[in-house]
Amino acid sequence: MDRKDRALYEEINEKATDISKKWFDTRQKMDGSVYAKNADTAIEKQLREQHLFTIQTIASGFLPDQELFDENLSQWTKIVVQSRLEWDTPIYEVIAAINKTRNLIWDFITDYSLVREEIEKKDVLRWSAIYHPILDMLISEFSTQYYRLTRSRLKGQERLIEEIDSPVIPVSKGIAVLPLIGIMDERRAASLFESVPVKCVQKHITHLVMDLSGLNNIDTFVANQLFQLTQSLQLLGVETVLSGIRPEVAQTAIHLGLNFSQIKTFHGLPQALVHLGFGK
Repeated sequence: MDRKDRALYEEINEKATDISKKWFDTRQKMDGSVYAKNADTAIEKQLREQHLFTIQTIASGFLPDQELFDENLSQWTKIVVQSRLEWDTPIYEVIAAINKTRNLIWDFITDYSLVREEIEKKDVLRWSAIYHPILDMLISEFSTQYYRLTRSRLKGQERLIEEIDSPVIPVSKGIAVLPLIGIMDERRAASLFESVPVKCVQKHITHLVMDLSGLNNIDTFVANQLFQLTQSLQLLGVETVLSGIRPEVAQTAIHLGLNFSQIKTFHGLPQALVHLGFGK
């Protein structure tokens, strides 16, 4: 039995180039896919190398000793996941490509079994029981690692967006500026309320200038959140001053009944910084 399995492993490896060629010959022209017939030449070169390794990895699954297969699977997953992320390849395209390889290799195994008298029906059935879990494992390992790395990247982007949305910029010891620019919606206002106090503590800020001159809009909820933010910072020992308040923002605060009398306000950022002693 081990002899037959090893012989199959060696035969698949020997014919790997032919199997891979059939895979590439079935490609169609389409835009935007690395698996297309008209894909970039440099990408196709890497794809051909990876496809040969895919076949070799699958073949190693037939060996009685699974050490080589485990090693190949780990390396294969790392290579394919990183390259597909780099090429921004949808996961469904990768799975479709693996399944096309699944069919080609199984066709090869079937043909191999038919021309060799020593191969019995029970051998083919046993190989089927080995083979399909191997392919399922490839898909599972790829999908799991692809998901984890994609989520990691998304979290990194979310942190970057948060940093851009609420940049607490130190300008002097203990003094920082929070420039609020663009559209302020409920999500962003809630994010400010959560992140700004943490950043001020981390950066040892004692005085913060919240500059509102770049805001395009502000509504009742946002004005209330900004007011609560100043109250939260005060509890942490951070004095907040406001600069660049537009007339419509002031009117919204008045309509809300928000009492900003305890907070110093300034026409512009330079005046607020001078008040805090910056530049003196």
